[in-house]
Amino acid sequence: MMTTSLNIGIRVKRIRENSLKSPRAHPRVNQDHRPPHLTFSPHFIHRLSISLVSCSSASPSISRNNGFSAIPNESSAHACNARGGMGNIEVHAAPPSTAPTGLGVPPPPPLTAPPPSPEASSGQAGKSSSKEDDDDKKRKLKNPGAYDDVHRKAKDVFPVPLTGCKLAVTKAMSPHFSVTHTLMLDQQQPSTYTFGATYVGAKQVSPVESFPIMMGEMDTSGSLSSQIIHLWRQGLRSKFIIQSLRGRFQGFQCDVEYRGPTYTAALALANPDLLATSGMLVANYQQSFSPNLMLGTEMMYQRSSGDQGSLLSFIGRYSTDTFIATASVSKVGLHMSYYHKGTPNSQVSVEFQSSSVNQESAVTAGYQLDYPKGQLTFRGSVDTNWQVTSTIEKKLLPLPCSLVLSGLINQKKQKCLFGIGVTIG
Repeated sequence: MMTTSLNIGIRVKRIRENSLKSPRAHPRVNQDHRPPHLTFSPHFIHRLSISLVSCSSASPSISRNNGFSAIPNESSAHACNARGGMGNIEVHAAPPSTAPTGLGVPPPPPLTAPPPSPEASSGQAGKSSSKEDDDDKKRKLKNPGAYDDVHRKAKDVFPVPLTGCKLAVTKAMSPHFSVTHTLMLDQQQPSTYTFGATYVGAKQVSPVESFPIMMGEMDTSGSLSSQIIHLWRQGLRSKFIIQSLRGRFQGFQCDVEYRGPTYTAALALANPDLLATSGMLVANYQQSFSPNLMLGTEMMYQRSSGDQGSLLSFIGRYSTDTFIATASVSKVGLHMSYYHKGTPNSQVSVEFQSSSVNQESAVTAGYQLDYPKGQLTFRGSVDTNWQVTSTIEKKLLPLPCSLVLSGLINQKKQKCLFGIGVTIG
């Protein structure tokens, strides 16, 4: 302890002697950043040395650090005061350290990103919600289907009158090929026999659709009708139709149709003749604007020897889960239909047709009743021409056949017809 006090006294003495000598010139520094020049009086240095010596003698232990600084231990709880020319200088014992041994300054807190502002979070939420709404809207929109099928739902309710006797037998030769034999006995038309064949390919796109499809029918009078339908890729299909009447070529037609997620575009070419510069071109487009609304248009152009003409028509359809309202208008007439599903076993429909060429209009109302337990379907219709038509179709289970009874009466023309048909297969 005495040795430590003696060393501190020798150092203070050297500092006093150096201060009494002439001060050395301070090295030249930048004038803009000149450090302040501090000088200590001999009286201040003498008082400081006495204070340090008294503090060292009162401390029980001193830890040395390279011979230049002393840090009191935890047992030191007193403070030393020294008064000099610059005021009071207080030296207090450092509080006990709580940091683990070997660690200096405690580690800085982890860096974390500042929380997003409410405006930014609300903007991001609005963008994500609007994107989800657009995606949901696109999912709800459906393909409008073919242009020729816009009135089909209402027309399927109306009965198809059958006059005379009809026998149809269908035989499946393989899972992809089947043949049909049809015998028709009628008082209004000559009796005929028709042979038909159907081939369905192995490319199945849905439970009820497979491609390609090839169908053909030919009767005893020499009339032939055949068509080929093929799906080239998803949404793109084509149809080729050829017909002959009583052994004479009647014409052919080629259709190309593309069905997108929310639209349908089709182009048809019928009886083109490059030499005679004749033929007919039909183009139509339908677009779904909402889950319930569909709008479309069709343009038809026909050219023959020395004559040509065009026709533009528009179509609209509004549909829900219980009803479908459709209207098509052009300069030659107006066609409207309404379909309504009352119960799971009952359906009704109304159709209005008006022609500006013939100056005629007609309204037809029909209904359909289904009896699932009895495997029975009843259809009936009445129109403004005083014609009433009805059909009853009964499936004769467990036999693979069905029986059809049809009746037609027209009070204005004094006409009454009756028909019966049997379908096997």
